[in-house]
Amino acid sequence: MDNAGNFSTGGALPQICLGSLSVSRMIAGSNPISGFSHSSSERSRRMLEYFTVDAIKAHLRACEEHGVNALVARSDRFVMRILAEYWREGGRIRWIAQTAPEIKDPLANIRQAHQAGASAIFIHGGDVDRLYKEGAAEEIRARVEQIVSLGLPAGVAAHEPLNLLDIQERGIPVDFYLVCMYNLTGYRGSSAEPREEFAYSDRALALAALLQLRKPCVAYKVLGAGLLSLRDGLADVRKVLRKGDGVLVGMYPPDCEDIVGKNVRAIAEL
Repeated sequence: MDNAGNFSTGGALPQICLGSLSVSRMIAGSNPISGFSHSSSERSRRMLEYFTVDAIKAHLRACEEHGVNALVARSDRFVMRILAEYWREGGRIRWIAQTAPEIKDPLANIRQAHQAGASAIFIHGGDVDRLYKEGAAEEIRARVEQIVSLGLPAGVAAHEPLNLLDIQERGIPVDFYLVCMYNLTGYRGSSAEPREEFAYSDRALALAALLQLRKPCVAYKVLGAGLLSLRDGLADVRKVLRKGDGVLVGMYPPDCEDIVGKNVRAIAEL
């Protein structure tokens, strides 16, 4: 990420619209906050140790100070508690809620996110891919319609880009898509410590799908969970990202001084 220092320091983040919700083109991710490094158990542990409640709130304040006004985060009790506290203390960041697959009643989870203050909700990408694998893709419609019934912008994510194109063809009423740059549906192979493999060839398929999706898209895992610098991670994305599309970036401050500022300056230039 330090390679982002080559970008100019000026420029403000433009806004994009996810349905009726206007947010900054760069959206903060929360995998590091929740201890999901997509790298190793040791790195995940370090993330959890770093992101105390105070550190999470400080990170969200830094995002807001740099013009990042939206956060993608899980619809679990921990995130809900942190955001409630942050908002009570004057924070204004908007929560784009990702459904939590471990909660057995997905419709109830959507209602919980709405009650906890979500500004938009989307269906977890792993859940979408799982439903397709099980031949139960139409279940996605009921979940999206539940979000719509609550008056919130509704989205879907997926690691397999063809699933997003099929959702579009089915006419499921989504307002936005989250397009993963890598197909991480399950583990490819196994080992004592399973690792998700980031195959660079996946990116072309994801970006091609993004160009075919008619609603706004947010590209995620753009940096391959920290495997790529900002310059390298954005090189192909900047060629296809449309004016109304955004980028989701998870940030772990120990990796890089002024990590939020460097990400913002790079994405402001897209």
